This record gives sequence, structure tokens and C-alpha cells, in this order.
Amino acid sequence: MNADERMDVDARRLDASVRARHAEAVAGLSLQVQAQLAQRSNAALRGATRRPAHGLRNAALACAALGALALGLRFQLTPEADPAAARAAPVAVASTPPGSATVGVALDQDPDFYVWLGGSGSDRLAME
Repeated sequence: MNADERMDVDARRLDASVRARHAEAVAGLSLQVQAQLAQRSNAALRGATRRPAHGLRNAALACAALGALALGLRFQLTPEADPAAARAAPVAVASTPPGSATVGVALDQDPDFYVWLGGSGSDRLAME
């Protein structure tokens, strides 16, 4: 017996085993479940598909999404006084970082801030 014949015999044994277990499982089902399975199987073979009735739910969700989008756009589009002036204004420091003696200096002009940032205390602060 060569390898191909052994594989065929093994495949037949597996098929017979699976069919026997399926028959045992079907025998353990109630009559109501068997009837439902038969109806669904027949419907699937005929090509009949059951369309879920989600139309009203989908329409309500779409309206809610559009309303949320409209509210978000309404609150986002607040007019600024002068956009060019807002972009050109330097960023000022509201409070002094540790080790700095100047108040109101832009962060990019304060070397003490970067020294503090590179120190060991900033790692613990970032972890918190």
C-alpha cells in the first residue's frame, strides 16, 4: 500500500467519523429546532434571502449623525478678530519655569527652560 492509498483510506475514515458524529448531534436536537433548520436550508437552496428591517433605524442614525455634524460645524466656525495677527503673535510664558528669572519671554528664547527640560526632574514630572 503506497502513500496515496493510505491517504485515501484515512480520508474515508475521517469522513465516516464526521458523518457519524453529525448524525448523533442531529438526533439530539429537538423537533422544533430540526424544523427550523429544514426551513432555513430549503430557503437557502431556493435562493430566498431574508432582508433585515433596518431601514428606519439607519435613517434615524443618519439624521442623528447629520445633526451632530451640523452642531460641531456651528461651534467650530467662530469668527476670529484678526487671523493674521493671531498667527504673528509670539507665544508667551504664563509662569516661570524652575530656574528661570524672566517672565513673559517666549519659550524659544529662554535657555533656562531647556536646561530644566533636560534635567532629571522633568522625567518624573512627565511620568505623572
